[in-house]
Amino acid sequence: MVVLHENDFEVSRELLCSTFRAGRRFRHHNVHPPHRDEIPLMPAPAPRSAAGEATAKRSGSEAAGSPAAPRGRLRRCFSLLAALFVFGIIHLALAADHPPEPASLPSLHGTVSILGDPASTLSLAEILDSAKQAEFRTIPGTSVNFGFIRTPVWIRLELPSRTSAQAILSLSPNFLDEVDIYTAPPDAPLSAERFVRHAMGDRRPLPQDGISALDYAVRLDFTEGATTRVFIRILNSNTATYLLLQLGSIEDHTSRVVMSASLYGVWFGGMGVLLVTQLVFFYFDRKAQYPLLAASTLGIMLIYMGNLGYSRLYLFPDNGAANDAFLGFNAWAGLTASAIAYMHILDLRHRAPLVRRLYQAAALAGLVGVGFAFAGENMIFGPIGSVLTIVMACVNMVQGLRQWSEEGTASRLRGAAFAALCLGAVLTMAQRLGASWLPHWTVHSYGIAGLFLTVLLTGALAVRLRAAEALTLRMKDEALRHAQLAENIAAGLVEERTRELVDARRIAEEALRLEKQSQLQQVRFLEVVSHQYRTPLAAIRSSIDSIGLALPSDDGANQGRIERIRRAIARLVEMLEINLARSRIQGPSFRPRIVRINAGALVSAAHQRACDLLSGPTIELLLEPRAAQATIAADEGMMELVIINLLENAVKFTALKGSEPIELTLAMAGEEVVVTVTDRGCGIPASELPEVFALGARGRHSEAVEGSGLGLFLVKKIVTAHNGRVSIESSEGVGTTVRVVLPTEP
Repeated sequence: MVVLHENDFEVSRELLCSTFRAGRRFRHHNVHPPHRDEIPLMPAPAPRSAAGEATAKRSGSEAAGSPAAPRGRLRRCFSLLAALFVFGIIHLALAADHPPEPASLPSLHGTVSILGDPASTLSLAEILDSAKQAEFRTIPGTSVNFGFIRTPVWIRLELPSRTSAQAILSLSPNFLDEVDIYTAPPDAPLSAERFVRHAMGDRRPLPQDGISALDYAVRLDFTEGATTRVFIRILNSNTATYLLLQLGSIEDHTSRVVMSASLYGVWFGGMGVLLVTQLVFFYFDRKAQYPLLAASTLGIMLIYMGNLGYSRLYLFPDNGAANDAFLGFNAWAGLTASAIAYMHILDLRHRAPLVRRLYQAAALAGLVGVGFAFAGENMIFGPIGSVLTIVMACVNMVQGLRQWSEEGTASRLRGAAFAALCLGAVLTMAQRLGASWLPHWTVHSYGIAGLFLTVLLTGALAVRLRAAEALTLRMKDEALRHAQLAENIAAGLVEERTRELVDARRIAEEALRLEKQSQLQQVRFLEVVSHQYRTPLAAIRSSIDSIGLALPSDDGANQGRIERIRRAIARLVEMLEINLARSRIQGPSFRPRIVRINAGALVSAAHQRACDLLSGPTIELLLEPRAAQATIAADEGMMELVIINLLENAVKFTALKGSEPIELTLAMAGEEVVVTVTDRGCGIPASELPEVFALGARGRHSEAVEGSGLGLFLVKKIVTAHNGRVSIESSEGVGTTVRVVLPTEP
């Protein structure tokens, strides 16, 4: 980063000696690093989980020694380190700008005079005129500051020497447009021909004198008892014009350049580390304030890179206009980036909407300044932008102090950062505006304040990130606690519901048991009734048969009565048997006794029983020969009950309409037998067909017919138990057809 000529180091001994003298000056100023034992470094307190919050509250003072001891010591430690660091930076900057002058060389203090050139027409010959010499005004110190001016300025140095020696006169910064240094031998007459012109400036090529490119430097000769005169002409038309003059031996110049470069390297390295830290924060916490602060940090680094002359040396060695644009762009783009970054960091959108508009206006003004910088008219916007920077720095400080206690340590660090920035910005910008009463070292105050600002803001963001992490951990612990609580509640509910289900199952099983018991009692009752009825019916049948035998053969009327009594007794017995069978099917004793039987015999027997049991329309039997010979696996009694139930329904609903005959058909459909019962009765409405096989289902036409709605339900149940199918087709007013399909046996 430093261009040095090899002649500056005659031997390595001289470099070692200069380094030793530099170290001696540091010791003279009492700049010592603090001993490690002098600063207690406290570990950061670990975030407490929700489970341990109560314990932490109960034993907080015991764990910390005092209620706020760890945090207080940590803040004091951080503040002390930051103060020492900033003090060291300031002290080194002062040492770099004002190195002690050797006793053998004349002092610059009181020898610097200035003269303006508003018309931009004065030449060296005119300056050497006695009248113009009288117009020079002596200034205190070794630095000059003219602010934003477009006209040239002349500087005169009159250096009386007590000894004969050689020295180097250096001028900084190195981004001034034109710098003409005129030197002459000691006690040379004031004649332009005796002066040698050294042309420098960023609009000119880099000097090839081998001294340094970080500043403008020339060699001066001193003779004992003689006065050496130097005239300097400065023209800077696009940035602020300020100049620091330093006089020292070759060794002193070398050590000063090395020290300055080292100091600036530390500054850039620290800022670079903070920039990377901010980006790392953004990696873990995707919030806009982290990259915005990183952009602001980069802006400060670029501004200081230009102010220190590194951009002139490394980026634009042969293009001063581009270097001026670079300086202006960094200054005003940095204003925009900083305004946006600080607006987010201070959360002005929610906390101060009106102040937020001021920041937005500053960001917009920074973009306007960028336009002026690229147009080469930074001199127009420079004073405005400098004043605006001072105003925004003060607004930052006020807003930071207003939020001093809102977020604890983070807000206090932020407030201190903006206070430091305000101080640095005011000093630097006032110096840029031409406040000649300010010392030259204030040009570094913005860089120092920027470093301090970045350190504190990064610390504030770290505190916030850590607080957010601790909050996240507490929320996780709280969520885990709630999840465990919810799990316990759910387990309790499951256990309660399980008990309820067990109780409900027990009640249902008990109800089913009682239902089965009731059905079994009903079956047994019907069995008893059937058994008890058979004895008197048998006695009646026997008595009727005896009366019939006693009657004369020609007594046809009584013989007819006797026959009707016999049929009535047979019908009553049949009805008892059918009702008993129905009760057994509904009850727990429903177990089909499957045997191989002839389909034709089964249907014929059911037809005969139905004819004996039912009175009304005629029942016609149609048997296909192949179907009559088929064999099926069935419970004969149950299948007879199916056919009788179907025929009974057909007889009942046909009688409502007339006396059309009923057809009972046995046919084959592939390898299955089909039993069909067809009537021409009143039919079933289409809306009632889907529910006809349900338990207790009765249609609107069944209101005039006795029944319980069990007939078709039992048919469906029995056919399904025999792996068969049952279907029904009906048209209201036309009739009904029911088909029972059963598989055959080979």
